[in-house]
Amino acid sequence: MKTIIIIVALIIVAIVIARRSNTPERQTLRRIRENERFFNKVDPPGALVPAGHPAEALANKLEASIPQHYEAQLWQRIQSEHPNMPYQEFEWRWHEMKRYMLICALFREMPMFSSRVDDVWHEMLMFTREYEQLCTRFYGYMLHHSPHGGTVSQPEQRALFDWVYGELFPLERANTNLWGTFFRQPLSSSTLNELLAFSEYEPQQSLFNSSMFEHSPDAREVILHLHRRFTVQSQAALRGERPEQSTSTYAAASDPYNSSVFGLSAAGAACVYYSYLPPADFSTCVDPFLPSEIREERPAGGTSSSCGTGSSSSDNYSSNNDSNHHGGGHGHSCSSSSCSSSSSCSSSSCSSCGGGGGD
Repeated sequence: MKTIIIIVALIIVAIVIARRSNTPERQTLRRIRENERFFNKVDPPGALVPAGHPAEALANKLEASIPQHYEAQLWQRIQSEHPNMPYQEFEWRWHEMKRYMLICALFREMPMFSSRVDDVWHEMLMFTREYEQLCTRFYGYMLHHSPHGGTVSQPEQRALFDWVYGELFPLERANTNLWGTFFRQPLSSSTLNELLAFSEYEPQQSLFNSSMFEHSPDAREVILHLHRRFTVQSQAALRGERPEQSTSTYAAASDPYNSSVFGLSAAGAACVYYSYLPPADFSTCVDPFLPSEIREERPAGGTSSSCGTGSSSSDNYSSNNDSNHHGGGHGHSCSSSSCSSSSSCSSSSCSSCGGGGGD
């Protein structure tokens, strides 16, 4: 009898301890400590874009548009609002906010997909004069922060964000930590069609930022580069040419600005390729094209899947508007029990606000 009483008492004590350890305060403290350990292990951020990239001039313009002492002011305010945040994490959050601003210069609208990067945006808005100066110098207009009133799932926009990000910036552990897992969703039919239909003579009818296209030569060059990259990738996909995992070599002959030139992964090319195909699991198929350090940190749970079948057809891209199952490509399989698989939009990758493109 005494033994039973002791066992019951131990169970009760264990339950009480478990409940106390799962309080919101303790969970927050654990996250802070995990973030601190993580960012203490990663390298500090480098350049916004790789050297020589067509977006380098636009990135330099953004850096030159930042008012003097603005970064120091942000860090001081964040220290007061988030006293436990390590400086290494702030460095990366600020770095990724600038990358987000660069993407907003290229597209009509782009949601914000990181609550932690969004925290920096909120603090930027507190310095109204400096924020206005930055926006006016870089965009020629104010980039407005547009809350939606709640967290929403935006898989089509996130898929576009991932493709653009992979074409402009290296995928690393730090930016994946902040933005959440990249390349979980294929590009939608409407996105594929709109990118293919882009005309530099009617930019206002496209997904791109027509104001920046018409008034900023640096932004115009990047938009044309992205359209050229997408066109090359689409043509290769419709011919059934699967990109290489280490580099997008198939584009080298027709596009001197292919990803491998800048040390970028071929994930963008794989994203387009598998968006034209009906894979059972898109993210599992794109995983092998990601840098190894990113693959190792993908959420577990992937299973083997068939990554695309079908015959090549140049007009299939305009069909199946209600799904992401597009024709194109030669039949093959992609199987890996170690690849992650998830098509859900997690809280770390879906935020509730975004920036307009000034149109």
